[in-house]
Amino acid sequence: MPATPSQGKTKKCQKACERCRSMKVKCSGVSPCTRCARKKKHCHFPVEEVRVSVSERYLRELEEHISRSASSGRHGLPAPLDHSPLRGTLLTGDDNIDIPPTPQASSSLLDNQQDIAWRSMSIGMGPPLHTPGTPQREHEASSSTEQDHNRSRFAQNPLVDRDPSFAQTPDGRFWYMGPTSSWSFCRRVLALIGRKVPESNCPPDPFHIDGVAFKLTWRPYPPDEVPDVTNLPPLDYALFLFNTVKFYFGFLSFMIDEPAYLQDLHEFYRDPPAKAASKRPWYCQYLLVLAFGKAFLIQRNPSGTPPGHQYASRAMALLPDLSGVDEDPLGCIQALSLGAVYLQSIDMRRAAFQHIGHALRGCIIEGIHRHVPEEICGPELSKRCRIIFWVVYMLDREFSALIGAPSSIRDEDITVKLPAEMDDSVEQINLTLHVRLSRLMATILTTVYGVGNGDFDDTLIRSTQSILHSIAELSYDLTAFLNAHFHGLISRASKMAIRLMLAHHHCVVLTTRPLVMCALHMHIERTERQTSQTIGLSSPVASLLQCCADSAQTILQTLRTLADDDLMDAFLPFQVEDASSSAFVLYLIRAIAPSVISHDTWCDNLTLVLDKLISKGNLAAPLRRLELRQLEQILAPLTPKLANHHLPQVNMDEINEINEEPYAFDHEEFEWDLLGLNSSVSLPPRELLDLADQLDMEGIMQSVGV
Repeated sequence: MPATPSQGKTKKCQKACERCRSMKVKCSGVSPCTRCARKKKHCHFPVEEVRVSVSERYLRELEEHISRSASSGRHGLPAPLDHSPLRGTLLTGDDNIDIPPTPQASSSLLDNQQDIAWRSMSIGMGPPLHTPGTPQREHEASSSTEQDHNRSRFAQNPLVDRDPSFAQTPDGRFWYMGPTSSWSFCRRVLALIGRKVPESNCPPDPFHIDGVAFKLTWRPYPPDEVPDVTNLPPLDYALFLFNTVKFYFGFLSFMIDEPAYLQDLHEFYRDPPAKAASKRPWYCQYLLVLAFGKAFLIQRNPSGTPPGHQYASRAMALLPDLSGVDEDPLGCIQALSLGAVYLQSIDMRRAAFQHIGHALRGCIIEGIHRHVPEEICGPELSKRCRIIFWVVYMLDREFSALIGAPSSIRDEDITVKLPAEMDDSVEQINLTLHVRLSRLMATILTTVYGVGNGDFDDTLIRSTQSILHSIAELSYDLTAFLNAHFHGLISRASKMAIRLMLAHHHCVVLTTRPLVMCALHMHIERTERQTSQTIGLSSPVASLLQCCADSAQTILQTLRTLADDDLMDAFLPFQVEDASSSAFVLYLIRAIAPSVISHDTWCDNLTLVLDKLISKGNLAAPLRRLELRQLEQILAPLTPKLANHHLPQVNMDEINEINEEPYAFDHEEFEWDLLGLNSSVSLPPRELLDLADQLDMEGIMQSVGV
């Protein structure tokens, strides 16, 4: 049926069929709806009275306009209203204000100017509201003021605009807390609850700064001296360690040029001093490969130090300085990148960010962020430059998010082609998807966590909406890749696929985490007033929290499966970050909106994952576990008593009948077998787009029951 002009102007469906409403999924609004027609189900729409929603803010603005006109001595008619969004739904009070579309609704605007707005509100709504100056009017104004304040909670990112960016460590130093850093997020939450909820008996923040887990030290080696080549393993063991590193590294293995590395390795064992002196950057790579290999194989030292750290210390002493003068610039970039990954693995975040920044600047100096023409340097070198740059780019974006600092290169300045544009092999497509995820991460950093968001209204919601669209677009391609090369079933040992999935869900958690912080602020304020231990949220906000919780639980479930089969990458920093950041938001959501999480299986998954990481020698895992235990302790006064039990799902229809249906996985239409766990590999793109379409500030904040 062709759309009428009025239908063409309607952006959002204002009704849902009974089946879609019961499933809490988006309905197309036509009869029969698209979902029911596809499933060949009976589609029935409840009979609804046609209404026009007028926001209370609009009516208040109209009243203020009339008051100003009256005070200035002008008694003319109000300004034309054609430009006003009469069909908007701005939730500023306990309810929406509905005016039947009758002539009286418009003609009443021409009556008594002092009383116009309030009498308009009363049309068709039973007893008229009290006139200005009555206690009822004062109550309405107070309620509206609080609602405006609550709505403003979700307008900007509190991790950027409101919460402090610096904290003082126990030793008196000031420490910058980047907005995207999970470590900083922990500090902010612990400080907020300790400051606002005295009964939480918040113990001192453990403040696990860099070097607490293990501090690697080294002294730069003079460039004119022959490097130390003593106490090195034999060739066969060095080859074994290289293959071990190649297996555990996943996409990071692209950083090492395998044919060139093996050729240099054999040459090195024929004359170690000469090779180490002539190819110092390669020798750094070799020592770091030994350090990584030992850390992967020997899970834990009795002393608690990472196995092979002596090799890493020797390698760091040989890394290139800031002079930028070296005969093998690509080798220097590779060595700096491997060193950055090692430092991040031992929880030395600042040093890791500095080294990957040095590597990235090396790429820019050498110009490999631009496309290197094959006709000038040959196809092999052109390909090598392209791969090195994209791996450095991904690490830079990853470490930027972990420390909460911006990158030193913009995507607009990069012209080098994506790997899959030159080679459509599985490995290059996989690398390209990783690059796209890194670009998405960079976009999240500059939009959701962008500086200066406080200067504009609704920035957080609009940015979140844009990111959800990007995640949905990437989800289509990720699903197509997994379908084409894994046939819908992902092996536990498929590191490339699992890493893609975890990174994809981590982007969702990172995007929605500011909204969790907004809800936490509201929850704490209501607890301080002792009116309720829970807050009422609109369908879009509740759906975003559900989206965040689902992705966080999927991450922990996936890591639990890997832990059961002893396939976790315990020494690398990525999985412990995924586990701790996911668990942190789940603890918060359980306290803020316990009905969003129907069971506590994730707690068991978290315990097993952290125990496995600790038993395998991960240095950061014990620190993250202490932080999570402290969080659970201080959240006790804020967590409803039933939060640890099975809770019924919240009835979103009762929260807001006009808002569209909340976010939910359409399990019957999206069938993926993730590691045999019957869970979604990636978030269903259709549902992400539906959720993004729901996000506007005119439906984002529901009455909180004041």
